[in-house]
Amino acid sequence: MPIFKSKTAERATELDAYAAKVARGAARLKPMSGSTPEEVRAARESAGNPFAPPSAELADISDHRAELESGAINIRAYRPAVETAGSLPALVFYHGGGYVIGSVEQYDTVAQQLCFHSGCVVFSVDYTLAPRHRISQIHEQGYQAYQWIRERSVEFGIDLEKVAMGGDSAGGNLTIGVVLSCKRESYPMPAFQLLIYPSVDLAMTFPSIEEFADGYFLTKPNMNWFRHHYLDSEAQSNDASLNFLEHDLTGLPPAYLMTAGFDPLRDEGKAFFDRLVEHGVEAEHECYTDMIHGFISFSGGIAAGMECLKDMGLRVRKALE
Repeated sequence: MPIFKSKTAERATELDAYAAKVARGAARLKPMSGSTPEEVRAARESAGNPFAPPSAELADISDHRAELESGAINIRAYRPAVETAGSLPALVFYHGGGYVIGSVEQYDTVAQQLCFHSGCVVFSVDYTLAPRHRISQIHEQGYQAYQWIRERSVEFGIDLEKVAMGGDSAGGNLTIGVVLSCKRESYPMPAFQLLIYPSVDLAMTFPSIEEFADGYFLTKPNMNWFRHHYLDSEAQSNDASLNFLEHDLTGLPPAYLMTAGFDPLRDEGKAFFDRLVEHGVEAEHECYTDMIHGFISFSGGIAAGMECLKDMGLRVRKALE
């Protein structure tokens, strides 16, 4: 099956058949509006994900309790089955879910595949979800988790010169927030950024938001539901500290940014890539033109999802060599 990719943010002539099947299944779920975060999480957990990526053959998977200033969280470590006498590269990964849903468990096989193909020790961070923590608190916790991992480099057997960071959707937003915190605090930045259909425009002003407002897995009503829970107020969507498209991005680490052709977040992702380039950051963008938002999470059915996970893993591997 051909994989449709482009350097520009565009949609294919038609949506991939399997992606369309996933989108139709999502449309049959009870709308998030009118439900509490707890109800939505329980429903998603009960439904499961029959199209999750397959497991990968790894050396070890272990859970670690990280006692942070912002509270105790779980960080799951995935160790690749490689023979080496020295330290390994690492990837700190933040899952998606609009800052309200999603978990390390739900992203387990996504992280496994990234570990397998990158050869990195992958650290998947189970940050505290909204509304218990709002977006600025989540950004701070993500930064603290990154510090916690680096401070235990000897224990985990990782090379501090070869630490990448990445995430998808809200996790992509969190990745950018943490990298900018590192720059602001003069703390060692990661060596590479993996930005998977990231959310960067909290005010939702780009054309693709309206073009794919409904029927393509991630919907505008659900995005507004997420925002209601992770923002302190509607006005915060225009807060300068959270408007990453207006930040000085000079000196940020190299990045690979991926978008999807039928994704409401497509245009803002490409806009952030353009801003990286404008600020002299070494960056590459690819759009999977016949895909929906979240498609790597359904790689057990969507062939392009597995191809993308493999490609991203190899990109991280190459970037850290």
